[in-house]
Amino acid sequence: MPPKRKPKAKTPAEEVLVFRGGQVVSTLTGVFGHAVRETRITAVLGYLIALDPEPFQELFDFPGKIRQVGIETRHDDGRSDVFVETSAGTCVVEAKLDASDPLPQTLRYGSRHVALLCFRRTAPSLSHRGVRYVSWDDLANLLRESGHFRSQLSRLLSRDLLRYLEDKYVISKSEVIEIYAREINEETTLRLFLKAQIYGCDYKAGSRLAEARYFAPHLGQRIANDYPGATTGISYIAKVEELLTVARWRELRDQLIDSRGKTWYNQHEEYVAPLRRHWKWPKQRSMLLLGTPRLAFNPPVRKENIQAGRGWLSKRFLSFDELFAAWKG
Repeated sequence: MPPKRKPKAKTPAEEVLVFRGGQVVSTLTGVFGHAVRETRITAVLGYLIALDPEPFQELFDFPGKIRQVGIETRHDDGRSDVFVETSAGTCVVEAKLDASDPLPQTLRYGSRHVALLCFRRTAPSLSHRGVRYVSWDDLANLLRESGHFRSQLSRLLSRDLLRYLEDKYVISKSEVIEIYAREINEETTLRLFLKAQIYGCDYKAGSRLAEARYFAPHLGQRIANDYPGATTGISYIAKVEELLTVARWRELRDQLIDSRGKTWYNQHEEYVAPLRRHWKWPKQRSMLLLGTPRLAFNPPVRKENIQAGRGWLSKRFLSFDELFAAWKG
């Protein structure tokens, strides 16, 4: 009998990226367009209310039992974002992403109850009867409490809507990532950072890299010994202007030309070209396109003030407060 073949070892599934207009989309809500729109948010919100009415009953103070939900319902004098029919009458949810007050608009719809989802907060004594102001942060607090929702689908959609609101800066993130820090300990990567204003690393599924607004390299002792002017620690800060995801050398080259232009690429090719042989291809990588590196810390921030021990830099996401506290020692 022929020998039995050993089953192939299972490998972890790779995340398949979704792009819209050349940019990575991180939420279901964001698939419908990059521009943040009130109607896009309230469409998902209306569907969530219909899926799981109870959590929103208290938030929007709906009277009676919810029987039906309409999205972008036409009225004689306008169109409401979310129109809710309850056992006690009709209700309207109107959303505003600017500083305006949506109350005058909603009063034209003739509903018994109005919930205004906006940035305004109005004292109960100043509110009209049957009108409730709900802030975007109030909605965010509800969406973060996934235990409020009964079904797996409503929990999934609530998390997706929450992330969309965070990504579009409608609400504040519960945990802010301001700085992405990585070790640089060889000349090719250092020259790429200083001369071409680029940093590349292996792609990590589920990483919060896209949330970082700045990049801060920690220069190791070896590069400090070999590269004139380099000092061990974090000295430079550079703004993250764009995040690319590539898997092949040609893909990297083409995306750099598309983002920064052919003239720029020709002028900086000597710093980028070594990656063709220096890195193994094909392999998914994240590429940070950066602004001008700023010499922000002198003396540099030591890694032992950021983490326990002097080993390879393991703490990669920082706030400015953490970095300044580490600088002071």
